[in-house]
Amino acid sequence: MSVDPSIFPELGGDAIERKASQLLRDYYDQSGRKEQFPVPVEVIAEQHLGYDIDIVDDGLFSDPDYLGGIIFDRNVIQVNAAVEAHEGRYNFTLAHEIGHHILHRDIYLAARDGEPCDILCRDTGEKPLIETQADRFAAALLMPEHAVRRTVEEYPFRRVTSVRGLRAMAAKVMKLGGFTNVSNTAMANRLITLGYASAAVYQTGTAHDFSRGSGFMVRRAFPLAVQNTLWKLYSRVTRRKKRSGGRSKR
Repeated sequence: MSVDPSIFPELGGDAIERKASQLLRDYYDQSGRKEQFPVPVEVIAEQHLGYDIDIVDDGLFSDPDYLGGIIFDRNVIQVNAAVEAHEGRYNFTLAHEIGHHILHRDIYLAARDGEPCDILCRDTGEKPLIETQADRFAAALLMPEHAVRRTVEEYPFRRVTSVRGLRAMAAKVMKLGGFTNVSNTAMANRLITLGYASAAVYQTGTAHDFSRGSGFMVRRAFPLAVQNTLWKLYSRVTRRKKRSGGRSKR
């Protein structure tokens, strides 16, 4: 059975962030463990939510574009064997499928009305709403907002004007914060989402990221509205300097 994607409600980013935070609080409360990084996403899936994790390379998953899937009836998360060797992608895929469990499971099961439950898959193609929601959840689960912001406070204020600069910042945040089970691409995109590089283009993890040539600013823990205002002022001054041949008004 396939479910009409329109049955799933739109969820704002803040709502998704709260649901990821609540899952982490529930996990730490029930396990008696203190907050830890990297976030033990495998343990959350298996021990807290009761899912089995299957690594598969046949059927749908003979196609490397299918990264993972979840079967609610059987409490199974499936991960493409091609992903297993890439720690960041593997953990993000698990967190993504957990996102489906938290955000979509009840709606999905109610809509099928007793019919057999299909696998809900994550692939690399164009993403419908529920896939972008699960991606946002995965990022919030693996890289909680409060932890990323706390870590960025330890990173020296500096201007970043290139993708390489953003990638370097992501690597530093990963090292300082203990986010060792995510990819550099995931952390770079998380920094963009949280407003530290609001003018940057979301990264794809391909060589194309480095050929776009767009400049942007990264700032320490400024509210997004302030960042946008400063960016507009910076852009306005830059345009004026270009028009005046680089001379400033006196």
